[in-house]
Amino acid sequence: MNTNESRGYVLNGSTVLPLGSTAMPSRAPHDPKKVRRRIRRGFLGLFILPIVIGALIVLATILFSPATRDLEILPAAAVVSIDESDVAVVVYADTSRPGFFEPMFQTRAAAIRLSDGTQLWDQRLDEELGTEAAVLAGNSSWVYLGTDAGLVILDARSGAVHARGDGISGIGGGAVLAASAYGFDPEANAVVALTGTGAVVQVPVGRTDAVAADAAVARRWQGVLSASPFLDVGAITRSVEAAATADGTSFEIVSVAESVDRDALVITSPDGRTIRRTELVGAEILPDVGLDPRLGMLLGTGQFVPGDSDAIDADDIEALLGRALGAAAQHGVVVAPAGAAQGFVLVQHRESVNAERMLISTIDIASGQIVATVEMQNDAERAIAGPSGTTTVIAAAPGSWGANVLLVLDGDGSLRELEVGAVPWWLVTFS
Repeated sequence: MNTNESRGYVLNGSTVLPLGSTAMPSRAPHDPKKVRRRIRRGFLGLFILPIVIGALIVLATILFSPATRDLEILPAAAVVSIDESDVAVVVYADTSRPGFFEPMFQTRAAAIRLSDGTQLWDQRLDEELGTEAAVLAGNSSWVYLGTDAGLVILDARSGAVHARGDGISGIGGGAVLAASAYGFDPEANAVVALTGTGAVVQVPVGRTDAVAADAAVARRWQGVLSASPFLDVGAITRSVEAAATADGTSFEIVSVAESVDRDALVITSPDGRTIRRTELVGAEILPDVGLDPRLGMLLGTGQFVPGDSDAIDADDIEALLGRALGAAAQHGVVVAPAGAAQGFVLVQHRESVNAERMLISTIDIASGQIVATVEMQNDAERAIAGPSGTTTVIAAAPGSWGANVLLVLDGDGSLRELEVGAVPWWLVTFS
């Protein structure tokens, strides 16, 4: 049989049938149901595709996020009393949150109960890099922070922002957007603020509105607050060579072998009797000092020299030191050692002359014995005493690049480490 005669053939794209053959059947009409199904499947694909892409982005974020937190605790923290418990309120810079809908840089505030390490809240303050902030005061109702966005008032129980900057009654449009424009006056128990007119106002702790500062408060803070974009945390003394408690017990670091940086902590009783000499390497006493800005300087010996040194040329170091040492001998004000309220003194030192990392040791004041030692990456950032006397230290854990943990001094002299900041959900899920 001739195939072309029975089946036809194609010529220039058209089917040609041989003579005497029947016409090819026409294509069946489209089934409306099938057409609707195809349309539905197309729309369903358009709906599912973004979800799949989003899921892949989230999965990639989880897989490639840092395995550990990358944060730095700012030194201007505080321990306040909230519901009759000592609570550390810290501000920290966090660069470890490159998650879905999460900004890369964050400045956050966290409240941590020292007795059990419970985190009460963790609040984002802003999304800027290098923000200056200081915790000024707080009670069971409100927590007050001085920031580059002005004064910020947080709810003490939830951490939610109640008011900030020009939204605070009594300050309004006169708000100065610099952390250095705010402070805390313990005598008035009030937060103080510099306004754009140069006036000083105060916010009594427990209130959320500002009123004109009392004359005595205004005098104390005249020339201390400023609109400088930099918060002078350098005024916080991190370590001293001498300290004393209210009962007259003194603590002094004396050199034993200067060539190898070997020192001795000498504890002397109020009657002048030496309790103990403890030899350490590169030893320094952690002092119990607050954030209260004061005109003057705190020497390495632990003596605070009051007075305004602005009239002395900063280049004239000899005159500056001469005045400081002369005033120190006259005033003789010495700070207390951190931990003294709990019967201990905290000393940072190195394990040996060749060691790089620092140690913090708890030394019993009564016996001079070392009770506990914890390793740090570098020098302690700051020691803080709470209203009930509990001491906590801002420190850098071994292997970290900056201060990222709190060390709480317990009643037995041990140092308990507390983690700072809420862990993001994508780290919790896969940790």
